[in-house]
Amino acid sequence: MERRLAAVLVADFAGYSSHVGRNEELAVRAARGHLDAIELVIGLHRGRVVKTMGDGLLAEFASSRDAVSCAAAIQHRMMERNAPLDASEHMLLRVGVHSGEILSENGDIFGDDVNIAARIEAHAPTGGVAVSERVRDEVEGRLDIAFRDAGSPALKNITRSIRLFDWMPLRQADAPMARPKTIADKPSLAVLPLTNWSANPQTEYIADGLTEDIISALARVPWLFVIARNSSFAYKGTPMDVRQIGRDLGVRYVLEGSMRIQGNRIRVSGQLADTASGAQVWSERFDGTDEDIFDLQDKVTAAVVAAVAPTVQVAEMQRAAQSAPGNASAYDYYLQGLAALNRAQVAKAADLLDAAIDASPGYAKAMAIRAWCHTLNVAWRVGYAQETDRTRGGELANAALDLAPGDLEVAAYAGYTLAFLGLEIERGMGLVRQACEGCPSFAWAWTSLAMLEALQGDSDKVLDLAGRARQLNPKDPLWFRALVAIAAVHRDAGRFDEALQAAQEGLRLNPNVVVLYVHSICALCELDRMNEARTMASRLLDLSPEFSVSRFQDHHKYFRAALHTAQNTRWLTAVGLPE
Repeated sequence: MERRLAAVLVADFAGYSSHVGRNEELAVRAARGHLDAIELVIGLHRGRVVKTMGDGLLAEFASSRDAVSCAAAIQHRMMERNAPLDASEHMLLRVGVHSGEILSENGDIFGDDVNIAARIEAHAPTGGVAVSERVRDEVEGRLDIAFRDAGSPALKNITRSIRLFDWMPLRQADAPMARPKTIADKPSLAVLPLTNWSANPQTEYIADGLTEDIISALARVPWLFVIARNSSFAYKGTPMDVRQIGRDLGVRYVLEGSMRIQGNRIRVSGQLADTASGAQVWSERFDGTDEDIFDLQDKVTAAVVAAVAPTVQVAEMQRAAQSAPGNASAYDYYLQGLAALNRAQVAKAADLLDAAIDASPGYAKAMAIRAWCHTLNVAWRVGYAQETDRTRGGELANAALDLAPGDLEVAAYAGYTLAFLGLEIERGMGLVRQACEGCPSFAWAWTSLAMLEALQGDSDKVLDLAGRARQLNPKDPLWFRALVAIAAVHRDAGRFDEALQAAQEGLRLNPNVVVLYVHSICALCELDRMNEARTMASRLLDLSPEFSVSRFQDHHKYFRAALHTAQNTRWLTAVGLPE
């Protein structure tokens, strides 16, 4: 049994029993959807979900700063998810955070400080966060969160007195109103995540992976406007009318369905609804086994395409189908790797994708996405094994392209890797452009091209590309990738207020991206807000103690953008960052 210091976050749904009493199935589905969204937030704040329960979860962080920042982000995310629902359907979380010594065994954590975190959570305000005095002291001055003294209530089965501090987010009414979406000028479709009705919740990743494959296959149809995965998955578990979803996402059709696994039998049901009327225009049920899941995916995809445009020829539907590896074990690892990436668990995703490649050495798609993982290491951990990441990322990207030269999804991930790592910039950008042209609903590719154009200093293209990506994926929790490019464009144009706003929005979505700190610091310096710039520099060093200006600029030296100029060096060193 291992002992270590950690920050512990405990969250559960207030009044969950009442929700179950009113409608058990609806409550379980809603809780699953909310927890799935929260796991992404935890991953983006460098946390680890230890376990989920029906009405909550337990997570571990290396620092109180990450845990408290995550707790606040969780409550903001819950406000967004509850906003479109009737008040009776709102599910509200209480979150408690404590730090101290924990015991760890077989992935679980134990100890007095874990128990204290659970007791603190019970005293958190509904929809808010409670922390111990120790945690408050550890984050004071390092986060823009104002705590209220909540006294020293008696904690169940805890003998010593512990002072608590709590925090509540702004009321939803104070949040900016979302702009209404307009229907796309071609057949437009959102694929909602399949509801998993299987007895074993551990099969959730299969339902999610099948949904992603359907989205990816449909996105290859040039005349379809397909909403990207992250925006569709924002509705997981939320009991919303398809007409409202159509208005939110600006789509004319919504595909929803369910998956049930019994033994080795798999049943997938799907329904296509017109969002203008709510009427069902198509429904079908597909039965298969876990041995022919690829064939099942092809049937579902082909049937949906045929329902939207019955004149489409068989050859076009075949091109829309997602290619699959010949090894079911490899596919299983691949699906789990995607699930980890969607929760920002890059190291876990890398291990799972490596397992997929080991099981099926010709699995080009797994190789290309594994190559992308190396770019995330460079972007999020400046200076960390950068040359190793460049070498291995390039090898994987080229191997994937050799294996699947005509696969546009492989081209996008592999091309972005080659360009971002500075290995073959023009070739890599060409591959990403090819993916955008061939898969016009591939939001990830449009965002990636915007980032590469920003690195190359072509500001005229970036905002248009980012706007296209935003239209395709209006609820993308990975929007911080585009905000990196947007902040760079505004800085180049001397719009420092706009650059700062974009960088700060990106950091709220993902506090791990080093370049967003750099954009923030330089914009603050240009605005003569030096004290704030020094505070931001301190937070950057908290995040990445190995950061240095020269290491950061070492990556950007490959590109034409002006992030490695003498002026940037002066600003960054002026606020206390090591040269």
